[in-house]
Amino acid sequence: MSSTIIANLLEVVREFGQRPSLGFLVQGQYQTISYQELNNLRSQLAEYWQKKGYVRGEKIALMLPNSAEWVIADLAVATLGLVLVPVHYTYPEKYLETIVNHSGAKYLLINQELFNKYQNSILSLPVKEIYVVGLTEGVNDQRVLAWPVFDKSKVVNIEAISQEDDLHTIIYTSGTTGDPKGVMLSQKNLVSDAQAARRNVPIHESDKFFSFLPLSHAFERMAGYYSPLFAGCSIYYAVSAKTMIDDIKLVRPTVLPCVPRIFEKIYAKVFDQIKSGSNFKRKLFYRTLNLVDAKKKRQLNFIEKWQYNILDYLVLKKIRNILGAKLRLAISGGASLNPAIAKFFDSLGLKLIEGYGLTEASPIVAVNHPDNYKFGTVGLPLDCNQIKLSTEKEILLKGDNIMSGYYDNEILSQEAFDGDGWLRTGVLGFFDNDGFLAIIGRAKDVIVLSTGKNIFPEPIEYDLNASKYISQSMVYGDKQKVLSAFIVPDMGELKKWCEQANIEFKLPEVLELSAVKNLYTQVIDESLKGLSKNEKVVNFKLIAEEFSVENGMLTITLKLRRRALFEKYK
Repeated sequence: MSSTIIANLLEVVREFGQRPSLGFLVQGQYQTISYQELNNLRSQLAEYWQKKGYVRGEKIALMLPNSAEWVIADLAVATLGLVLVPVHYTYPEKYLETIVNHSGAKYLLINQELFNKYQNSILSLPVKEIYVVGLTEGVNDQRVLAWPVFDKSKVVNIEAISQEDDLHTIIYTSGTTGDPKGVMLSQKNLVSDAQAARRNVPIHESDKFFSFLPLSHAFERMAGYYSPLFAGCSIYYAVSAKTMIDDIKLVRPTVLPCVPRIFEKIYAKVFDQIKSGSNFKRKLFYRTLNLVDAKKKRQLNFIEKWQYNILDYLVLKKIRNILGAKLRLAISGGASLNPAIAKFFDSLGLKLIEGYGLTEASPIVAVNHPDNYKFGTVGLPLDCNQIKLSTEKEILLKGDNIMSGYYDNEILSQEAFDGDGWLRTGVLGFFDNDGFLAIIGRAKDVIVLSTGKNIFPEPIEYDLNASKYISQSMVYGDKQKVLSAFIVPDMGELKKWCEQANIEFKLPEVLELSAVKNLYTQVIDESLKGLSKNEKVVNFKLIAEEFSVENGMLTITLKLRRRALFEKYK
């Protein structure tokens, strides 16, 4: 297989030129462009930039939502050997300024909404040209240009001058620490990871992918863009995360790259409805799950088969319909997945497989195979990289998908690798007897109690978040005798409880009431009743504001920014 992005694209265009490549919502209906049309638009934009004198190696910053323009720009960049520097669409303007200035980007692609919002800051940036998608009015700055309009049916022959070892993108990742670092990835890094991922997780040209995670994040860019693109699949974009459930019903996808938070919400909603429903409905639901379990372990008898078929239609099909009814595979990444949730979706007939990766590895390192998987693990290593464990159980990496370093930061680049050239991930793990990789947790997240006990917070947070009364939680307690937690209540459930208890629901005052605190003491104790004494949360603080990307408390893949949370709410 070829090791450049455009060579892979052209192979797909030759074989599947008339198949839909991208789909996007226009006035309530999904419209598509074919692979041939995508290639035509890519070629025309590359030719346009080439005529304007764009020089190989120059950097183009991009701050757009998932869209055809995002993909077309990336492919044109890959054609000319330019470097794409994506900026998360939800980031505040200070991040845009920081990333553009640090990367030395010469050009900026942005849409009208953000241009209007950040116009003063954008016009002060030291860039040569600013392309605005959807520009509706002129701006008194000659650098500001409308996104060029091209003819999707026009064929332009332009030679791709990029090579596999060319730097293709700089992805700025602050992870959970808040310290931005520009990860440098070549075309070879990205292509080798995409090809290896496809060998581990078979996808077909007939598959329809649904994309709602930001393409500016390495996980979606790989699992929801390069991998399906190189297989000739169709990729459909959600309008936003808020409209995801409505959009997914229109698309009816077969594959969904996702983060655990989405499945956690669906799981919690289903079980809340079951618990609050009639006794008959509860019995029906659990009888269905028991039959699913029996079906996996043994052959069902005639009556059980008859029951299973009826209950699958009456019960499980309704839940599958939430995700469009056609979903055959969901790929969870970006954060750890609760094994209980993966098992539940498997019972529904929805394969939910977990993988592990990091931006510095392009990003996928290991993933479960749809036909060879283990809940609670992140699967088998991709064949494009090697994994070994240090004496402290830290996961170390080498391979074709590993970054060359951090842009313009030699010190951090050197610290990222050990003396033998292995990338330090900062994540602890182990291999089971069958070679499946399991994650223990991030070394920096380990809570060391004053008693000397080491506690990993994520499993405790899984149990807390499973309660219908808890939306989010963060467990902490380093150098303390006991664990504490920040708890964001599920405001809908808390409001219902307050109404039943004749308590006025007024935020944030209601969170300070002793009755509400007593409720959450009981909820926390019940959620953690199966854990050891050291893993029990003794102290907690109720938080009125949800942790989000916008307020800086979550990463773009919805992982907790623990340091920022602790500093804000301690």
